[in-house]
Amino acid sequence: MISPTSRHRTNSDAESLPAGYNSTILKEFVDALERLGDAQTLDVGPVCQENITFFAERMARHHVCDMFSWLKRENDKELRTGDEWKYLDYPERNFDGIQLWDLCDYLKDADMVRLVKLCYKMLRASGLLMLIAFEKKPAASIANTFVIGQGYRVDIRPQPHLELPWKFRHNRALTSLLSHFTIVRSFRYHSGLREFLFKKPKSVRD
Repeated sequence: MISPTSRHRTNSDAESLPAGYNSTILKEFVDALERLGDAQTLDVGPVCQENITFFAERMARHHVCDMFSWLKRENDKELRTGDEWKYLDYPERNFDGIQLWDLCDYLKDADMVRLVKLCYKMLRASGLLMLIAFEKKPAASIANTFVIGQGYRVDIRPQPHLELPWKFRHNRALTSLLSHFTIVRSFRYHSGLREFLFKKPKSVRD
């Protein structure tokens, strides 16, 4: 069972988070997928009705798998088993785009490598992978939902029920873990957030 997105924000939560922003990379990600006409996408972030609606209106088929909740459940166990990855059991070459949000900020290198391999298998040739990373650790140690609004506006909504270990990586360390992919573009915002768009190599779609 996936926990619903919280719609409540305390003053302390709001003060500790970067301000919302107009996303350059999200627009490029969506524009490229819309041109396909029949794109299938996967969102691994916390369940957010605004995001589901946003992608469902633009993609032929949109899937959501809340890996943040599964990671939290796994981390709460006395002995971690690694079973959280079994939920990404989609067929190979099934998606044209995968939205990771800031999931990478909560993964150790070994888990990050596992995730990248899974994404590589699940993406079709020339498929796109988008991710966000914080430039420095937020004051609040909880995970967030990135909520898509009008004009590719992205606001940040804290998820108090999702407190996960945090892992900072410089750009070079982050991109080296995604070396199987070709980097299309990256963008740093004044808020301290970094967005990355990667592409699975091969010019022809499966």
